[in-house]
Amino acid sequence: MTPPSVLLDDSILAAVVDPDHPDASAAAEVFLELLDGYERHQIRLRARRDHLALFERSVRRTLLAPVQAIHVAGQHHRAAERLTLPAELAPDQRVTLVVMRRERIDRIATFHAAFATFDVQVHPAPAVPAASVE
Repeated sequence: MTPPSVLLDDSILAAVVDPDHPDASAAAEVFLELLDGYERHQIRLRARRDHLALFERSVRRTLLAPVQAIHVAGQHHRAAERLTLPAELAPDQRVTLVVMRRERIDRIATFHAAFATFDVQVHPAPAVPAASVE
């Protein structure tokens, strides 16, 4: 049986690759956790091909080697333009949602807070505000 996929979006990939990124330590923690699941054959790591293409080939062949690329076609962009959503999303994030649906992916590693409003599992889990004690 094929394990479930986790999509790594542009925000997490950028932070994993760049040690000077403000979210680098959080991204490294999430990435190491996901790699552990990948090595145990519990999950597959996937990312949009156009997001992976932003990084040098050497990075894609080493650090990001376990990440499988998903081709984004014109049909994905057209479907994203037609989406009616309750939350405001950037066009690129809309394409990501379409790709996730078409590829049957319900888990995403991202720092974009808007994904938490959808029926997907988000890594890292969104911060929950502490309840006030009275």
